Amino acid sequence: YIKISNFEAGTGQEFISAVEDLLYQGAIALCIDVRNNPGGLMNELKDALDYLLPAADLFSKVDRFGTKEVYSSDTICVDMPITVLVNGGTYGAAEYFAAALQENNWATVIGEPSTGNVRVQETAELSDGSAIRLSTATYLTGKGTDLYSQGGVIPDTIVYNQSETSDEQKDAALKLMSIG
Repeated sequence: YIKISNFEAGTGQEFISAVEDLLYQGAIALCIDVRNNPGGLMNELKDALDYLLPAADLFSKVDRFGTKEVYSSDTICVDMPITVLVNGGTYGAAEYFAAALQENNWATVIGEPSTGNVRVQETAELSDGSAIRLSTATYLTGKGTDLYSQGGVIPDTIVYNQSETSDEQKDAALKLMSIG
């Protein structure tokens, strides 16, 4: 079990180290929790996904002029059953983490639909001290899905829950991992 609280500086390497440690301990499956994760830096997301997935387009960034930048992974991967937990508090980079693994049939996603809050936003301070946030680009999944238009990541198994980790979610994740 690995909880990713955000995708801030260093998260990619911390995640890789956590997986390596679990593999060293004999782990045969992973349950990765990105519930209530506010997102963060896409380069940290790329590092984590590149480590897990075989060669694939992970996600892309499209600016307002239609210029597209594609982020891909190499052929080295972690080949074992993976479950990802999401909820309505899963935002941005955390949504693309779950979506990339789901889209490539590399993980089963369990939980509530995520937010679909996946636009690139910039903050511009105004002369009166207030500020405005502008959406300047969008991210798409590796296969071109706009999670904003889709309404977020739709889990393979939907489980609604108010507590941080319900017994029902843990049981569902363990059952799926034992089947895989």
